Amino acid sequence: MNKVILIITIIILIFKTETLFSANIVYDVNNIKIIGKITTDKDRERLIERGYRKAFNKFINKTLLQKDIDRLQGITINEIKDLIFSYQISENELTSKKENKVLLNVKFHQKKITNFLILKGISYSDVSDISLIIFPVLVTDKEVFLYSDNFFYKNWHQKEYTEQDSFITYNLALESIEDLEYIISNKDNLESINIEKLVESYENKDYAIIVIYFSNKKLRAFIKTSIQKKEIIRNIKLKFDVQNRNESFALAIIDIKKEIKQIWKSQNLVDFSTPSFLDFSVDFSNINDFLKIKNILDKIQLIDNYSVLELTNNYAKLRIKYNGKINKLKDKFRDQGVKVDINENKWKLSIK
Repeated sequence: MNKVILIITIIILIFKTETLFSANIVYDVNNIKIIGKITTDKDRERLIERGYRKAFNKFINKTLLQKDIDRLQGITINEIKDLIFSYQISENELTSKKENKVLLNVKFHQKKITNFLILKGISYSDVSDISLIIFPVLVTDKEVFLYSDNFFYKNWHQKEYTEQDSFITYNLALESIEDLEYIISNKDNLESINIEKLVESYENKDYAIIVIYFSNKKLRAFIKTSIQKKEIIRNIKLKFDVQNRNESFALAIIDIKKEIKQIWKSQNLVDFSTPSFLDFSVDFSNINDFLKIKNILDKIQLIDNYSVLELTNNYAKLRIKYNGKINKLKDKFRDQGVKVDINENKWKLSIK
């Protein structure tokens, strides 16, 4: 009996209101480096505000599409400050030039960010880190290059062409005579070849084939990605400077990576203005199992809030309010080690 009372007491405290936990969820942006002289409190305030703006830009560069990032370039520092939950100075060193080098950690308030994006009519992208197998193919007027003499293959990983803090890891396809022969034999229809044949030996099946056409001093790229079994095709025009071929190719690598980043973001858009609701049941043998479920619900950023509908000693029925696609939510549960059983559209969760 005491155990039942304890459980009920905890549940009442946990689910007193639907929004109790969502109010404390934050987005962390860490290790923001800012440098400047601090001799007065006003100097310190200005330096911290620079850090706020850098943190905000880093956050939106990861989570928003480029068109929406462009829309927010005019945001004021006061608007940014209103979205911040807290900040921490993790380092403050004096440089040889007598300037302060500061490392700043910033926490953005999820609920305020959500409301801000809704008012702006902007969708958030709930991206996760991914790894892609890359096949960059260079096509000129006369030849096709996959490995040797292919600037894009040789320079894809150059540091100066790689964005810091990217959530996409690129793995160049290993050199293979069979793959080369297959590419060359299909040089006239590279955009429709069976890529599955090229990736069948790889454990990771997420890929991007990039066909870069260089002809008549013009540069363009065909990009075909398959990420989590969803194929997307893009065609983009690339700038070419006849005075500097290699620099044009280098800038093309940067632009192609940006486009792939946009593709991955577009697959994970969350429209905060149209949330959904889901009821599910949870069986648990002890209070620890139930509290594990609660902790997992707190961690999943797609979940706005949740409440208890029914409760017994070893069973609970909960309702969650979430944003985004239901398959994405299912993947989030599985990533957290939760077994999801769906029978006749009824969800049942359990700890693996």
